[in-house]
Order: sequence, then structure tokens, then C-alpha cells
Amino acid sequence: MKIMNIKFRKTKKVYPFLINDEKNYKKGDYVIVDTIRGEQIGIVLGTTDKKLEEDNEDRDEVKIREVKRKLSDSEVEKLKDLDKKADEAYFKCKKIVKRILPEMNLVIGEYTFDESKLIFYFTAENRLDFRELVKEVNKTFKKRVEFYQIKSNDEGRILCAFGKYGREIYW
Repeated sequence: MKIMNIKFRKTKKVYPFLINDEKNYKKGDYVIVDTIRGEQIGIVLGTTDKKLEEDNEDRDEVKIREVKRKLSDSEVEKLKDLDKKADEAYFKCKKIVKRILPEMNLVIGEYTFDESKLIFYFTAENRLDFRELVKEVNKTFKKRVEFYQIKSNDEGRILCAFGKYGREIYW
């Protein structure tokens, strides 16, 4: 088995995943991977030189998951609709956040591929009690909604921030 680097679409974080047949995948392909947060879409960046043996004990310790499959062309088209829905949900949630919890800075929202879950990423200076917010957002979207706090430098990476002299900021 080989290890392949996969970049998530919205958060732009890169994680290693196991792959059986690397010939079926090329750089830029969209794939479905199983994560703690459910099925998510990633973009193939390429394989690494490292190999992981199936009978190796390190596999259990590392907890590297496998790539489920490559997306078909119609599923890639569905991603555009998902992004539109996520943008609409973001703006609805932003209004609710402004009313209930103004110290929260909502960064981005995304749906899982099966649309069973809506995930919002936010930044905040301090810890927040957002139980009331979650109740209101769940009523509005009638789906499972999760909030994840991220660091401000992650916000810059997600939003493709630019620094001095127009250079893109990398973390």
C-alpha cells in the first residue's frame, strides 16, 4: 500500500491517506475519504515515497485511513451545487451569529458529501458558550450542525490571504 497526500477543499489542510491502486489516481482528482467528521471530499496532491506494509504494527498506531473512491464527473458537478448551498447556509448562519453571539467570527461553512451534516469553522478570541446558537442554527437548517474553532492563521489559509507586496501567505 502507498500513502497519498489529500488536500481538503475548504480547509485546505493536507493529510496522508492509504491507497491500493495508485495508477487509478492522478494529481487533481477528486476523491471521497472517510474522516472523523464523515465522508469528505479531497483533492489528490500525489503519492509519497513512503510505503506502509499491511502487516505492519505501525498502521494501527498511525491510524491512516484509506481513500474510498474517486468521484465521477457527475459527482464533481454536484460539488458546485453543494458549494452554493454551503454559501447560502453560511450567510444565513452569519446573521444568526451576529444576533446571538457577536464575538464569534464565522469563517466558512461546508456540507459533507452526503449532505447529512453542516460544518462551520469560526475564530474567536476567547472560549465561547454557543449552546443557544446551536439550538437556533439547528432549527433553521434542520440538519446536524457542528462548529469548529480554528486559529486565525488557519483563517488566512482558508480565505487565501495575501500579505506584504501581494504575496500569498503560506502556513
